[in-house]
Amino acid sequence: MQATAVLKEEHDVIERVLTMVEFAVDRLSRKQTIPTGFAAWSIEFFRHFADHCHHGKEEDILFPLLQERGIPVEGGPIGVMLSEHELGRDCVRRMDDAVARGDDGNEEFSVAASQYACLLRQHIFKENNVLFPMADSCLSPADDEEVVAAYQSTECERNHGEVHDRFVAEVANWETVFANL
Repeated sequence: MQATAVLKEEHDVIERVLTMVEFAVDRLSRKQTIPTGFAAWSIEFFRHFADHCHHGKEEDILFPLLQERGIPVEGGPIGVMLSEHELGRDCVRRMDDAVARGDDGNEEFSVAASQYACLLRQHIFKENNVLFPMADSCLSPADDEEVVAAYQSTECERNHGEVHDRFVAEVANWETVFANL
C-alpha cells in the first residue's frame, strides 16, 4: 500500500467523526442534546487518533522525507500543513476546556468544534488533492516502502495500532448512536 493511501484511509475515519461533530453542533444550536459522552470522546479521538497517530505519521515520517526530496517546509505545502496542525490542536484544547468545565453543550464547545471541523475538512482536502499527489510523484517505490514500514514500526512502538483499531470500532458505535437520534 502507498504511504499516502494509508493516510487517506485515516482521513476517511476522521471525516466520519467530523460529520458527527457537525451534526452535534447543529443539534446544540437548536438547543437539543447530544449523546452523553460524545463531546469528551470526540476530543479523545482527535487527540489520539487524528493527532498522535495520524499527524504523528505525517510530522515524524512523511514530511521530513518529502523535505529531503525537495518539497519545501517554509513557504510550501508542508509548512501550511504543520501550521494547520497547530491551529487544530488549539481548537481541540478549547473544546476540552469547555468539556472540563462541564459545558459540552455550550457555545464555547460548539464554536471550537465547528472551527475544528471546518479547518480539518479543508486540511484533509489540501492533503488529499495537493500534498499527497506531490508526494506520490516525488517518492520512489523504495521511499514508499520505507515510509509504510516506518508507519508500522511507529504504530507498534507507540501502541498506536491498538489505539487505531479501538477508535475505528468506536466510530462505528457512535455512528449507530447518531443514526438513532
